Amino acid sequence: MKPHHDPLCIIIIEIYRHTTKLVFKLKLHLISVCFASSSTQNMNFNAIIIVSLLICGLNGQANISISNLDRQCLRCLCYAATNCDLGRDCVAGYCGPYKISRLYWIDAGRVVLPEDDIQRSGAFEDCTFSYGCAQQLVTNYMSKYGRDCNGDGVTDCDDFVMINFNGGTHCDLPLDRNDFGKEWLQRYRICNPKLY
Repeated sequence: MKPHHDPLCIIIIEIYRHTTKLVFKLKLHLISVCFASSSTQNMNFNAIIIVSLLICGLNGQANISISNLDRQCLRCLCYAATNCDLGRDCVAGYCGPYKISRLYWIDAGRVVLPEDDIQRSGAFEDCTFSYGCAQQLVTNYMSKYGRDCNGDGVTDCDDFVMINFNGGTHCDLPLDRNDFGKEWLQRYRICNPKLY
C-alpha cells in the first residue's frame, strides 16, 4: 500500500511519531486510514477526524480532565489510602501511596513512567511509587469508572473515594462495612471534612 502524501496525513504521522506507545494499536489503525483512503476528499475528512481525536487526548498519558477530580481530591484519595505515604512499597499486591493493584493499573491503561517500557518487569511498580504517575493512573481509572456511587446526584470526591476503595464496578458498597473501610473513610474525612 502506498502512502498518501496529503499534508494532513503528514501531520497525523508526525503526531503519531511523537506520542507514546500506550495507544500504539489505536494510532496504527488511525494512521492506516491515510494509506487506505481512495479519494482525496475522504482522505481529508478522515485526517481531520483523526487529528481532532489525537489532539483531544486519545493518548493514554494525555492530561484527562474529570469534573470534581482536582488536586485536593487526588491528595485526599492518597491520604485515605495510606496517609499519602510516598515511601510505601508494595504490600499484599497493593503498591505506592495510592495502594494500586496490578489489575487497577491494567484498568487504568497501564501507564508507565516516561521512557519506560510497559513490558519491563517492574514498570507497574515504578509507576505506582511515583506520585505523578500514580495520579495519572487514578485519573484514568476515574475517567473509566467515575459515577455517582453514593446516590446524592453528584459525582464528586466522595464517589471517587468509594471507587478507589471498592473498585469501579462495585463502588456503591458503603465504606464503613468493615474495619479496613472505616479506617479508609476516617482518613478521607480528615482530609476532606466538608460535610462531616
